[in-house]
This record gives sequence, structure tokens and C-alpha cells, in this order.
Amino acid sequence: MLTFIVTQTGIAQKYNNALISKDSEINFAKTQKRGIKKNNIIYYVENDLQTISAYKSNKLKWQTNVISVCGEPKRGEPQIRYVGYNANKLLIVMGKHNFAEIDINSGITKLVG
Repeated sequence: MLTFIVTQTGIAQKYNNALISKDSEINFAKTQKRGIKKNNIIYYVENDLQTISAYKSNKLKWQTNVISVCGEPKRGEPQIRYVGYNANKLLIVMGKHNFAEIDINSGITKLVG
């Protein structure tokens, strides 16, 4: 299995606090929310619906473009549809049936199915 790792640091778009959920998951079919706040870190899906950024104390910790790292899904739009928070990773659904995981500490992204 080949794993690509692409992380970026630098200045990213400022997230909108009104779009941050207190829940452990966001499903874009059911909510307008775009981010999850856990342990004082905000995991935010950027406007392109492909990039996830992690912010700690309003500073960018890491950023990853899930579609660039994992490739375009075979079915469905090349965008994130669901983000779930797990103890040490974010679970991502993109397109119709593609799944990825992101390490919450490093931003390392991998396609899992």
C-alpha cells in the first residue's frame, strides 16, 4: 500500500466560530457546521471542502488536502461529506464511499478504503 503524506503550515483562512460544532461529528448532508472543537483544538473543513485545518489558540497547527493526498473518489463529488472525531484521529468520508483517516497530532492523512 502506498501512502502519501502532504501537510502544510502557514496562514490559512480564519474559521467561523458560528460553524463550529460541539459534537464529535459533522455530516454535511444534515448540518451547515464546518468544524469540530475538541480539547481546545478546532478541526475545520475549509471552503474548498477538500482541506482540513487544525487550529490551536487561533494558530494553524497543521493543514491537509484530503483529496490531493488520497486521490479523487471513484464515485461522487471530490469533497468531504463527513468528519468524525475519534480519540487520536479524524475519520473522513469523501465522495460516495471513500474513507480516510487523519492523525489529529500531525495531520498525516491516509486513504483507508
